[in-house]
Amino acid sequence: MIKFFRHIRQRLLTENKFSKYLLYAIGEIFLVVVGILIALQINNWNELRKTHLQDLEFLNNLKVELSIDIAALTAKITEYQGINSNIRNTVALFDTADYELTPDEHQVIVSALSQFQIFTPINKNINRNDLIIAQGTIDRIDKELNRKFLTYLEETQSINAAITKLGETLQQLEILRIHPYVDYDIVHSLEDQLDFDFKEISNNRGVRNALQKSFGYRKYYIENMSDKIKEAEKLIALINHKLGRED
Repeated sequence: MIKFFRHIRQRLLTENKFSKYLLYAIGEIFLVVVGILIALQINNWNELRKTHLQDLEFLNNLKVELSIDIAALTAKITEYQGINSNIRNTVALFDTADYELTPDEHQVIVSALSQFQIFTPINKNINRNDLIIAQGTIDRIDKELNRKFLTYLEETQSINAAITKLGETLQQLEILRIHPYVDYDIVHSLEDQLDFDFKEISNNRGVRNALQKSFGYRKYYIENMSDKIKEAEKLIALINHKLGRED
């Protein structure tokens, strides 16, 4: 092809057809420019396609992460509702039961006392998306999604920090208010891991207040994390809308 154009150029010069040669030269330059523009356009298209695929992959990964959050939060809420149910029934027994407990009533109190200190946030790495956020990827994909996702992360971090502190408080309460009034038998017992004097603990204001705080802390968690589940579901709906619009 190059030899073909060179041959034409040489023939025009030999025949002294300058005007035609000039038109030919301009045409040749035009073809070169067009070729360069087409190459740049193809390169830009490839880069846009690559970015688009990366965005779709990120959105799908974010959707999976939020689904994992929902599952973890739901499991925690279910666990804490069970513990709080035992505490509620224990307080009710303190107020109404005779000092002779049935085996089932005794087990309810054992469960409440042994699970008293269980209170931890979900194990969520809130820093895993820092690079993506810093690069402005989410904001470029969708500004509303970026704003809501950042709010979700910040509030989750704040709640987790508060829950960690409250969990440490429960550990101290267990040592100060529960341990002095129970007998642990973890070594020899296969079922009940502690025993207690029902009359003593049911009339002990410190035990009662400790159970009330334990209940209240988990109630706080359940209420706040139920809201986080709703927010995560809304984020997934936004992602699905974005994926549906771009796929």
